[in-house]
Parts: sequence; C-alpha cells; structure tokens
Amino acid sequence: MSRRRADKKENEPEVRGPNSALTAFLREQGIDAGAIRRRYEQSLLTERNEQTSHLHEQEEPFQENEIILAAIEKRRRRRTDANSDSGYSDSSFSSDDVKDSHYCMNCDREFKITVYSKKLEKDGKVGYLCTECTRFQVDQERRKKKTAFEARKKRKKLASALLNRQELKIPSLQDICIKLLSKHIDDVHALGDISVVSLNKISRILSKNRSLNNRTMMLFLDVTLKHLEFWDCSNIDMAYLDKITAFCPKLESMTLNMCGQLHNSNLISFAQNLLDLNSIVLNGPFLISEPTWVQFFELMNARLKLFHVSNTHRFSGDSLQSLLTNCGTSLESLSLSRLDGLMSKAAYDVLPYHLRNLKHLDLSNPFKENLIDDNLIMSILSVNGESIETLLLDGCSGLTDLFLVKGVKRYCSSLKRISLESLDQVTDSGLTQLFGGWTINSGLIEVNLKRCFGLGDRGILTFLNHSASSLVSLNLNSVYSLSHTLFQTLSRTLKLPLLTALDLGFVRSVDDKAIAILSRICPKLKELEVYGNNRCTQRARIRRGLKVLGRQSDSI
Repeated sequence: MSRRRADKKENEPEVRGPNSALTAFLREQGIDAGAIRRRYEQSLLTERNEQTSHLHEQEEPFQENEIILAAIEKRRRRRTDANSDSGYSDSSFSSDDVKDSHYCMNCDREFKITVYSKKLEKDGKVGYLCTECTRFQVDQERRKKKTAFEARKKRKKLASALLNRQELKIPSLQDICIKLLSKHIDDVHALGDISVVSLNKISRILSKNRSLNNRTMMLFLDVTLKHLEFWDCSNIDMAYLDKITAFCPKLESMTLNMCGQLHNSNLISFAQNLLDLNSIVLNGPFLISEPTWVQFFELMNARLKLFHVSNTHRFSGDSLQSLLTNCGTSLESLSLSRLDGLMSKAAYDVLPYHLRNLKHLDLSNPFKENLIDDNLIMSILSVNGESIETLLLDGCSGLTDLFLVKGVKRYCSSLKRISLESLDQVTDSGLTQLFGGWTINSGLIEVNLKRCFGLGDRGILTFLNHSASSLVSLNLNSVYSLSHTLFQTLSRTLKLPLLTALDLGFVRSVDDKAIAILSRICPKLKELEVYGNNRCTQRARIRRGLKVLGRQSDSI
C-alpha cells in the first residue's frame, strides 16, 4: 500500500460507496449499526428465556385455577335450574338474564338480542327488533332501495329519451325488427324484400353506429333501387363505391355523406353509367379535383336538377362556372356550403345569369363575408323569386335589411322556408318592414332566426302576425332582446295552430309563465327548447304531449 493511501486511511474514513449524510454523521460519532443490532438480538434472547422459565413455574397453579373455575360454573348452572323449577322470583333473575332479555320495539315480544338484531328509534325511544321484525325491516329496506333504483333508472331513461327527441312507448313490430337487424347486421347476408323507407331507416341506424362499411353497404344495393342514401361513407373505400353503378343502374338520386374516400374515377363513373341520375348530394368530397368537377358537369349536362356540395376546399370558381354553364338552366336545387375554394366574388356574381328555375337555394357559410352581399341576393331573387320556396343564407353576415325589403318582399311570393342564422346586420326594423303588408306571400312554414341579435319584440310580433296560421317550425335561439311583454301580447292576441317545434334557448325572458302561455296558444306544439334559461323549472304547467328540452331539472 502506498504512503498516500496509508495516510488517507489513518486521517479520513475511506469512501466505500454512496452514503447518506446521516450515515456519515453516525460513523463520525462512533455509533455502529451492527453493534446496535447485536445488543437488540441479545435482549430478545434473554427475554424469551425468562418467559419460558416463568411458564414452567406457573403451570401447576394455572391448572388448579382451571379446576376451581369449572366447579364454580357447575354450581351456578345447578342453581339456575333449581330457580326455574321453583317458579319466578326476584332472586331468580341473574344479572346476565336481565342484560340479554329485551322487548321488541315493534311487536313488544320478549326476545334475546343477537348480533343480527336491528336497532330502532321510535317515539323518542331507542331499542331493538326481534328476529321476525328484523327480517321484515331488512326486506322492506331492500324493497325500498330496489324501488329507488328502478325510479332512478327510469328517470335517467326518460331524460335520455327527452334529449334524443324520442318517446318512451311500445315500439311497433317493424321498429323492433329494424333495430334487431341493425344490431346483428354482421350476421345478415341479404335484406330481402324491404321497402325503401325501411332501408333508409336501417342505413341511418348503421351510419349512426359507424357500422356502414364495405360489406354492409352491399346489402342496400339492388337493381330496382332508384334512391340511395348513405349518411356515413367514411368506412367505404373507392372499390366498393364503384359497385354502386354496377348494382344500381336505375339510380336517380344519390346522397353520400362524409364521403372522404370518393375518388375522381368514382364521380366520373357515376356520370357515365348512371344515365337516370339527376340528383346528387355530396358532403366532404375533398379528393375530387377541379378538372374532375368540370368533366363531371360536362357529362351530366342538362339532366342534373339537384346538386348539393359542402365541406371541400377543391371546389373552385372554375368548377362553379362549369356547373352553371352546363347545368344552370336545368337546376332546381343548388346548395354551396362551406366551400373554402370559392374565394372570388366574381364566381358568385355570375349566378343570376344562369339560374332560371330555382326552388331551393343554399349559400350558407361562405369563405369570406363580402362574397355574398345584398345586390347578389336581390339579383338572384329578381330572376327566381316566383319559383323559389327555400332560401338558406346562414352565416352570410354581409347581408343587411336591404335584401329583405327590396328582394324577398318584392319577389318571393312562393317562399315557404327561410334561414337567416347569424345575420347580425338584420335589424328589428328590417323584419318589421318585410312582414308588414307582405300580401303576395301567404305565410312561411319554417323560419330560422338563430343568433340574429338585432331583432326585438316588434319585428317578431309582426312576423308572427303574418305567418301565425301556417308556421310549423321556428328557431329564435339567442335572440337576446325578446322580453316577457312579447309572450303576454301573444297570450291575448294570437294563436299558432300548426306550430310543432320552437327553439327559445338562451332567451332569458322565458320562464315558467312563458312556457304555460306557449303551451296554451300552440295546441300542436311537441318540442320546446329552453336551453340556458335557468328560470324554466319543473313547476311549469305543461300540457300532455309537449316535451320541454333543456331545463336543469331534467338533467340525467
């Protein structure tokens, strides 16, 4: 060993590995853990030896004590038996008997308490129940818990059905079969002779359950089929979409929702092979390129009567121009919604020059606010106003009162449905001017004024005076300026005989009294939405057949 290492060993403790500060401190103080452990083990050994010797010494006295205790217990039992034979007396009750004998709090029967006896408080007294009463009480509590559980389960089921706009009633045999068929669709090889309505029901259920795929979609294809609706095509690939043309050659209308796997070749195949096809609805066809759109419209030409497209960024101005040039004069229904590829106002401005026979127009949610303005809508309505029945302009926030007064009021004599959601520049004055003296129109059926913040009592009252006899569906969600005065006025002056659906969510003036008024003046009202209105409670007077959605008391 070197001198340096020897000096280090004499002066400093050698480092043997990772040690804590406490270990180092104990070592410096001369405290050794091994010595402590040895002293502890020695003390345990000594104590164990002492206990062993003590047990040997006490073994004989312990046996004597056991004999004495057994004799005492034998004499006590003999004395108890003698007392029971000679009759009852004060001395015959031992302290143990007095302690164990009780009277039932329910039936006043004498019994002996066990660990199963149930404690009960009755008339300010605390006692126990006998065995039979305890069993009855336990069964009663079990039934109460079961009843409460069933009631809670039923309330949850009712609330769930209410939110899903369903009725808890005995389903028809047809509905049971459709539900069972949808549940076991993977085991079905053919649907057989089923009506188109039932086919669409099954298709919607499968789409809701995300069960529509390459295999299940083949169940709906038939040579005689004329109308096809697939509401979730996300699990159907390109090869199986091509089979639609082979199995359904007489198809006239097609709806493909969430069709992100629809390729260029599929769309061209539809146009070339489905010679009777005149209506097509596509939601999310983002794989279709601009040249394919142009080619598709050239192939379809004048036979295309209905075209709805939404949620794609590859439908551009050139695509729209091709649509209008080839199919514009024959189009009766056109929907262009959420198309981020239409960024030019010039593309929209050519619409009035090609559209002549429109019955349905949807220009909802354009890419930019300035793409849809008052002049464009007035120009379209000046040409198609007499025939147009549905006008959807949701999210076209560049529109003002001008298109209502000089466009809709002047030209739309046949209009039945209008949606102006989120048009914040439409005011109460504009709505009043539109419906005040609008004699060429007999009344609207469906109206959506959701989030039209500029509207108030006067405009809504004028509108209801005009369309009260024909109105079926009305949405006034988030029209904050409506006051309780409107409902009081309606209570005394109007009735809405055909109104079946009404949305008053986040209209703070709606309370239990307003619900009672609407329940009375709308005899056919089935659904009333009051989400966000915390003054609507379960105490509201609601007639049978009316479902109120959105109350806090109806939560699951």
